[in-house]
Amino acid sequence: DELEYFEGDPEKAARFAAISGLAARRIASEGVTASDLCLQAAQRLLAATGTDVREIGALFFVSLTPDYLLPASAAVLQHSLGLPQDCAVMDMNVGCAGFVNGMWLAAGLLQSRACSKILLLVGDTPARFTDPANRVTGPVFGDAGTASLLEYRKDAGTMSFSPGVSGERYEALIIPGGGSRIPPLPEESPAAPFNRVIPDGQGNPWTLGAYGRIWMEGMLIYSFGVSTIPPHIKAHLEKAGLGAGDLDYLMLHQANKLMVGTIAKKVGVSAAKAPWGSLAKYGNLGAASLPSLICDTLVGKEDGGRDNIMLCGYGAGLTWNSCLLSLRDAHILPASDYVPPEHITTRAERIQHWHARFAGETEQE
Repeated sequence: DELEYFEGDPEKAARFAAISGLAARRIASEGVTASDLCLQAAQRLLAATGTDVREIGALFFVSLTPDYLLPASAAVLQHSLGLPQDCAVMDMNVGCAGFVNGMWLAAGLLQSRACSKILLLVGDTPARFTDPANRVTGPVFGDAGTASLLEYRKDAGTMSFSPGVSGERYEALIIPGGGSRIPPLPEESPAAPFNRVIPDGQGNPWTLGAYGRIWMEGMLIYSFGVSTIPPHIKAHLEKAGLGAGDLDYLMLHQANKLMVGTIAKKVGVSAAKAPWGSLAKYGNLGAASLPSLICDTLVGKEDGGRDNIMLCGYGAGLTWNSCLLSLRDAHILPASDYVPPEHITTRAERIQHWHARFAGETEQE
């Protein structure tokens, strides 16, 4: 579908797919946000598990694409899901380590008995931050929303976490324009420096404007992943008294096939135990890649091989976090495509709504 970006050459596209592992992506329709995707995933999960929403004590929404700068999308999701008013809510933007970071916080709250059940919603629509003509970011990112329910059980197995950060390298993966550091100005024209498109040596277009495009130094991210993550995983396993051979699965953030394979090899885990199938189906899903990989890998494998699983997310920040746990008793649903409502409110309709509110013509919905 994107041969125009490979000079019309199917062989070039095939080579790229073979090296990267990328084959297809899901892109959210206009007007559909990450919170919409997560909402539907949560509704499906809660129905499948027969969960009473009144028992949920906290909701975390992990995303770099929230609905608004203010308020937190987690507050809107609390209302949409009918969760109790004494439910704690929080948005988190931690990039590709976000799923494990969210689990880390949830596990601590459960262990302290602050809550008995926590809903962790992780999703992004990063495709809107990429230019399809940019071959560094354009073919990589897909859109997804996921839902995970964690609950306290006295007989639950152990979970261990090991976070890390290298903040001095934050510029390696960043959306530099559009935030408070380099904000867009209302008086700037499309020709202003903020909106100027700068091509790199390979002709890939980059800009601070255009809804804040992602800047990614691919080779630096790859070098970071294959140099930092393997010793980190080995150290985590050593603390737990385990070796690479004890793992049933090493589930790595689905950045690309080469990085997953190289990290697994350095850790000493076979390719069969370091899956990357969800990458080929959905692309790099950012923080949602690990829960999507769990669904893609473990659905239908209830007969074993789910006891010692290492999850490791890594990316923007640069941050990383790993979790060693058992998913033996986890209720895992297969991935599904988003089913849109009959009418998706358009951007123009939302603008009209707010203009009417500004003028005092409507009340809050």
